[in-house]
Amino acid sequence: MNAEKTGNLIRSLRIKKGLTQKELAQMICVTDKAVCKWENGHGCPNITLISQLSKVLEVDIQSILQGFLFKNQKIGENMNHLKFYKCPTCGNLVTSIKSVELSCCGNKLSSVSAQTNSDSKYQPVIQEFDGQYSVRFNHPMTKNDYISQVIAVRYDQIMTVNLYAESEAIITLPQVRGLRLFVVTNKGELISVVI
Repeated sequence: MNAEKTGNLIRSLRIKKGLTQKELAQMICVTDKAVCKWENGHGCPNITLISQLSKVLEVDIQSILQGFLFKNQKIGENMNHLKFYKCPTCGNLVTSIKSVELSCCGNKLSSVSAQTNSDSKYQPVIQEFDGQYSVRFNHPMTKNDYISQVIAVRYDQIMTVNLYAESEAIITLPQVRGLRLFVVTNKGELISVVI
């Protein structure tokens, strides 16, 4: 951590939020002299305070540690480059359109590939009505084996529909071209559906 860069960032973010040094100090339970010291580059906040500073100043922890805000570069990406990341602890499924470093439950996440499964219970029956698709799966949807989510991906958007055990495996989607479907099972499998 560079004391000068971090101090300049803290000062600019504090001023942007309209806070005095004393107000910021009170919010994170330190003295206004400590905040003054940081902002003048004569020291850095204790590591135990970084998380609180991050919340109060509404920036990520990495920005405070680096001493500057990261600017996102707009890149012509679309959902055709969608990647799935799954947490091995809680099963949380995260998506991104480019390679990123993600973590969940303390685990660094790796991208996972969707399986192709030709089992008939994952093959949808699609009917058109009123400009929409009715998508039905012939899945038994038992307590031990069911589809928990259907993910519909288009070039510019992603739609997620939750399903539940012992319910009908049917969803309604807008009638659009270029739709790709994925199902997530209660066992955490990610399956690419052929439509």
